[in-house]
Amino acid sequence: MDYSIVSLEERYDLFERQDKICEEVWPEFMLHDTIANTCWMKFVEAFKKFQLLLMDENEILAVINTVPLHYDESINELPDKGWDWGVLKSLTDYETGKQPNILMGVQIVVNKNHQGKGLSSLAVKEMSDLARRTGFNKLIIPVRPSEKHKYPLIPMEDYIRWKDENGLPFDNWLRVHIKAGGRIVKVCTKAMYIPGTVDEWKVWADMDFPGSGSYIVPGALNPILIDIESNEGIYIEPNVWILHKTESD
Repeated sequence: MDYSIVSLEERYDLFERQDKICEEVWPEFMLHDTIANTCWMKFVEAFKKFQLLLMDENEILAVINTVPLHYDESINELPDKGWDWGVLKSLTDYETGKQPNILMGVQIVVNKNHQGKGLSSLAVKEMSDLARRTGFNKLIIPVRPSEKHKYPLIPMEDYIRWKDENGLPFDNWLRVHIKAGGRIVKVCTKAMYIPGTVDEWKVWADMDFPGSGSYIVPGALNPILIDIESNEGIYIEPNVWILHKTESD
């Protein structure tokens, strides 16, 4: 498939269109992560060259967001907080002048009008190439398995062990990363934290919550915990740390 790559450093005028594409793909509740709401604009402004767009002339085919950060610990000990940790860490390192030594993938989103065309595999390749071009020999990604929402009661630790007939991960998105040379490191059980009032969750999930308890919400990887008395709903999303090694220039 023919496409071109531009960064937001080159085409910052595309930022709002990029966000619109992402909003159309994610479940509504995923747009209300506490760290994302606080830090999204900050990291995009700080790291414009690390935000890529796959383009077909003037149409955005896919969005690739990444952040550089400093990490000295073992890859096998990557934090349980995953996505939230990485975004916060990248900004703290940037503000304190700490030299980054690793790139973290924030998200890959394929335009809903162009899904099913192999763009996700191309985007993973471009993310790895970005790490290599910018001098990083490791790319870490807190991956959100694409089919896990169909099995919200299955622990992520069990889910990632499921295989297809070829011995590859059952989950399509995990399979894309493995085929691209990535390896599963571990589960990060608290990758994102999304709190809201009961009324907010009614809107986000488009369903009622008549009593306290755990609820299966469309699009969620785990059940949502609703507490009527405290007027709060909490979703803690698990992801899967994946490592891609690159040969930096």
